[in-house]
Amino acid sequence: MNTINIVMMIYVIFIITAIFLSFKYASTRIKRTGLFLPKALIAGTIYLILSVFGALGWFFFSWKINEFLFFGGLVLGLGFFITGEVILLTIFFSKRKKWIQIYHASLNGDSN
Repeated sequence: MNTINIVMMIYVIFIITAIFLSFKYASTRIKRTGLFLPKALIAGTIYLILSVFGALGWFFFSWKINEFLFFGGLVLGLGFFITGEVILLTIFFSKRKKWIQIYHASLNGDSN
């Protein structure tokens, strides 16, 4: 494996990790506060910022190697970003009622 393959793997793993961190933030905060939209927007912003950091890292690595590698990595990152946002929003809206019920149950002292 050469350096380009290793850096590409790190880039992809970084973006996938950003999805999991954003999801974890939103799920725990919605369960604790019951506020869905603000916490979902913050999680989306966290994902955006982490994706930009990954793209900047890719920019600094690949620009001096090859322009095609640079643009290919940015297109890959953009594709992962859009796919990740769609996945996050889909999961958020599908679990919204459950998370808010957990919040209300914690207010009432129910252990369910």
